[in-house]
Amino acid sequence: MVLLKYDLEVLGYMNYFARVTKLNPKDCFLSGESIIFVAPEGKAGLAIGKNGQNVIVLKDKLRKQIKIVEFSNAAEKLIENYVFPVKPISVNLLERDGKRIVEIRFKYPRDRQTLLANTQTKLKQLKTIVSRYHPEIEDLRVLQ
Repeated sequence: MVLLKYDLEVLGYMNYFARVTKLNPKDCFLSGESIIFVAPEGKAGLAIGKNGQNVIVLKDKLRKQIKIVEFSNAAEKLIENYVFPVKPISVNLLERDGKRIVEIRFKYPRDRQTLLANTQTKLKQLKTIVSRYHPEIEDLRVLQ
């Protein structure tokens, strides 16, 4: 179990998320101009709301980009939840040279670009989430 520490700003965001969605977030962290909320397992749909209404309210009030990711104890499923709605062909946990690595394969280059576009912000966010819950994983590789 990883001990997480939050500052007052993040606690405020988590509290507001709980008021809007009626769900306590499992985790929350800031990444540039984005706030990423980790919803409890099986509750992402409730957190997003009908037609994305909760996300719209959060985005308008907090004036930041909002990403809601459904938690999973399995690293592979957590990664699939992060890249949703894009479906990777495979997410494999491998061990090479004593290091645990996750390889993510996409069918189309445009799907792969969702993680690699711009300054690889989304890939960095994904690495942060994975390292927070699965510290044994040392690297993520995005393949085609």
